Amino acid sequence: MGDYMEKVDILLSVYKPDREYLIKQLNSLNNQDYENLEIIINDDCPECPCDKAIFEECLTKVPYHILEQDKNNLNYTKSFEKLVRASTGDYVAFCDQDDIWFSNKISKSVETLKRENALLVACDVQIIDGDDNVVIARYRDEHHDQVNSWHTGDDIAKNNLISTYAAGMVMVAEGDFARRIVPFSIYTGHDKWIISCASVEGRVAFIDEPLAQYRRHGKNVSGILIGIESKADYMQERVIPHCNLIEDFIKRYPDFKDKDELLAFSKARMEHNIKDLYKYRSLAPQTVKFEIAMIFVPDFLFNTLIRIVRKISKK
Repeated sequence: MGDYMEKVDILLSVYKPDREYLIKQLNSLNNQDYENLEIIINDDCPECPCDKAIFEECLTKVPYHILEQDKNNLNYTKSFEKLVRASTGDYVAFCDQDDIWFSNKISKSVETLKRENALLVACDVQIIDGDDNVVIARYRDEHHDQVNSWHTGDDIAKNNLISTYAAGMVMVAEGDFARRIVPFSIYTGHDKWIISCASVEGRVAFIDEPLAQYRRHGKNVSGILIGIESKADYMQERVIPHCNLIEDFIKRYPDFKDKDELLAFSKARMEHNIKDLYKYRSLAPQTVKFEIAMIFVPDFLFNTLIRIVRKISKK
């Protein structure tokens, strides 16, 4: 029993990947120092499938399995849900197609999960550009906001539901837990859903060192206010889905201790209620600042506000 090494399933979702970036990611998976791994792959672009030969060429040390492709694009949240459903590992690690993992990412994560008796662990990252240049050596050293200041054992469920506290590519979770919390809400990314569920059901841990390089190249699925050009866009793409997410989460956890606060905050966002937005500002300080400013900014200047926020977020 003492020699048992828990199995880790690396869940990789791809969609029209850049070949060079994908090769670098696959090579980093192939070079993990943790031995009991399997990579489960879902190609979420039926109209333009990824060349399967790339997996055979790069994954020479680690077994992998490619799931049957769907007829239609699932989008990344449901693609990862499909991968979770297909997993059998003691742990699951979420993987994007264009980052680079350090060789000890899985081993360090599993070690931390076991030591901290946690359901989920996240780690710090380096930021690299499209040419692999390190732009930020330790992300948390450059960012000291609420989202980047939490630690192992903190209760982050309610705040994370508004502002995602860790990207999927830094997360490793207990397998049975991940499979238990499907289906994921369609109103958010898989990472936000998983982190909040883990924080409600158990303990979330953080490794305060970079174990991966996150590639920031302008084509990432995630990003600050991507696709938002007007106040109407912001309401439709950010505020309304958030309110729907809160409803989904409370349906799953009807006794969630912070549900009244979250529902009140959601109502304030929908009604542009400055008083109540300010009252609940601790839930998401930057979001509240932006949404109060948005109330006073006329429609024709909204794009200017968006550009300012995007510029600040890149620093």
